[in-house]
Amino acid sequence: MKIARSIAIALLAMLAIGQVVRQAFVTRYSHSNPALAGSLWASHPDVSFKLDLDRIAVAAVSGAPIPRDRISHILARAKWAPLAVEPFLVRGVDAQTAGNDGLAEQAFLAAKRRDHRSIAPRYFLAGQYLRTNQPGKGLVELGALTRLVPNTINTLAPYYAAYAEQAGGEARLAQMFRLHPGLKPAILSQLSDEAGNADLVLRLSRAGKEPSSEPPVWAARLIESLLNAGQYAKAREVWAKISNVPVSTLAQTPIFDNQFRGSHLSPPFNWSFPPSGSGVAEPAGDGTLHITFYGRDNAVLAGQTLLLKPGSYRLSFNVFDPVDASTVSWTIACRPSGQKLVGLPLGKGATGRKMSATFDVPSDCPAQQLQLTGLAPEFPETVDVTIGGLDLSRLPQ
Repeated sequence: MKIARSIAIALLAMLAIGQVVRQAFVTRYSHSNPALAGSLWASHPDVSFKLDLDRIAVAAVSGAPIPRDRISHILARAKWAPLAVEPFLVRGVDAQTAGNDGLAEQAFLAAKRRDHRSIAPRYFLAGQYLRTNQPGKGLVELGALTRLVPNTINTLAPYYAAYAEQAGGEARLAQMFRLHPGLKPAILSQLSDEAGNADLVLRLSRAGKEPSSEPPVWAARLIESLLNAGQYAKAREVWAKISNVPVSTLAQTPIFDNQFRGSHLSPPFNWSFPPSGSGVAEPAGDGTLHITFYGRDNAVLAGQTLLLKPGSYRLSFNVFDPVDASTVSWTIACRPSGQKLVGLPLGKGATGRKMSATFDVPSDCPAQQLQLTGLAPEFPETVDVTIGGLDLSRLPQ
């Protein structure tokens, strides 16, 4: 009798151990390899849900109708896994497709109640709230997602951007920036892809501190969007506001920092000095620009965007070294056509010579690109020269 009892206990123990191992195996592989998990326990809810969801996903990607039998199967299996979120997500998406927003919201909420830290229910809820004009609730879910999933803000930024454009969304988003300033750069960057959002971005940028003292990434994107849309004056206005440049400063000279004082402000309406293995241009800090061009390849050594009104102009500068620098030139061309208005080589001559050229800006040239370029000669030769006194003035009509 004792032997029989011992055998029974041993068998129960073996069954229990097998069940634990099988559960662990299924838990490990149900999401990454449901077919492998299914080979051991095909009826396990996790495996069943994942296999059904995979079939639904394949149909959706291929454009085929969603297999109703798989949806029905998932919903039928839900009673065996009352805490699973998948059946409620499927029910919610199915309800969305049928145009039943009320049922969809209830299903997504039921999924969230079963796993408060689950990502998928909050993701679907956020989208549902924004679709049905419930921006306040949508913002709550988006905020929770941002906290639950590190580095996910770039993925969620389009939702925030859509939210900002809804009634009352701007004020709520500004409040969120004050509470969570780390969210601001990615969301403003998303908004900055549309030139029409310029004023909205500037207003939102005043809410909360920037997480870095560096120029914000969104600023460059917004200015580029405005330039691409041909809104050149608006682009410079935004640049000036972001850079805290007074209007009076812009009126002093068509070229910003024409004395090469080394302003820290960002392009395109200030100098850019593109890194190049073919040469370098560096402000010396005393009103001059030191240029080294190796002559191996063509290169842009410096440049900035100008907004010259139609009319006649004179471009001039001083050269302080008696070297042949004719392979390096100042050029001005229209944006966006690229029509060249003037090319003025640094030339060859005595120390302290003054170089100048006049040109006309036509009426169909709303913006211009000023560049210092190096043109590689047939036989490379290094040019080392310093210039100063750069000036661009409008001639009397």
